[in-house]
Amino acid sequence: MKTSSMQWARMQLHTKACLSSSVLNQLNHFFSSGSQAQPPTFKVLSGNKDGDFCLGADLSLLSELIESGDKDKLENYGSSYLMLIDQLLCGARDNFTSVAIVQGRAFGAGMLVALAADILIAEPQSEFMNPSILFEQYPCAVLAKKLSDRASSDVILDVFRSGKRYDAQALFELGLIDVVCDKGAAEQQVCELIAHAKQHHCGRIALQNYRNRRNGLTNKTRKQLVDNWVSKVTKGDKRLVQYLRRLGRLQSE
Repeated sequence: MKTSSMQWARMQLHTKACLSSSVLNQLNHFFSSGSQAQPPTFKVLSGNKDGDFCLGADLSLLSELIESGDKDKLENYGSSYLMLIDQLLCGARDNFTSVAIVQGRAFGAGMLVALAADILIAEPQSEFMNPSILFEQYPCAVLAKKLSDRASSDVILDVFRSGKRYDAQALFELGLIDVVCDKGAAEQQVCELIAHAKQHHCGRIALQNYRNRRNGLTNKTRKQLVDNWVSKVTKGDKRLVQYLRRLGRLQSE
C-alpha cells in the first residue's frame, strides 16, 4: 500500500512465519531508496493481521545449508539479512522513517528487525525473544548502541542474549518499545502518528532523530561479518544442526 507519504509492507507469512530468502529479497527491495532521491516517507512493516510478526530466520533452510556445507547460499542469506537490518538503521540517509507493527510473536531475527525500525508499535498480546543464533555480534551490538539512550547496556544485552520471553509491556517499561496500544489498534495508531507528523514538521524531525545516524555497513564489512558467520556455523557441529531443525519445526506449527 502506498500514498504520497506512506508505504506499507505486510509480510504474508501464512505457511511459515519466518524470513525466507524470498521475503528478505522483497523487504530489501521495499526499503531500498532506488536510484532517485525520494521525498520524506514513512515505511511501515507489519506481519499478518492479528498474527505473528516474524519467528526469525528460516531455520529449516539454514540447517539444510549448514549440513550440506553450501557456503554460497549461506553467504547469500546472511548478506541479505544484514542488508535489511542496515537499511532499517540507515533510513535517514534515504529520507525515510521506518515503523514496525508487532501484533503477535517476534522472535530471533524477527525481533531484531522490529527493534531496528525507528518506531516500534506493539499490541499487548505481542511476545519477543532472541535466542542469539544468527549473527551474535551484529546487529545486536549496533542495536544496543542505537537503544543506549533508552536503557542501560546491561538491560539491552540481557534482552538480546538471555533467550527470555518478554511481553510488549515489559519491553515498553524497559524503554525498547515506543508505543503499546490496545489490541487491534496498532494500524490506526500508525495512521494517526503519521498524520500528526505531517502537520508538525518539527515532530517529524524528532521522530527521525530516533535513528542512530550512521553511514551503514560497507560492502567489505558486511562480507567480513558474513564470512565469519559462515565459517563458524559450518565447522561440523551436529548439535547446532539438530537444534536448528527442532526450532525450524516449531516455526511451522
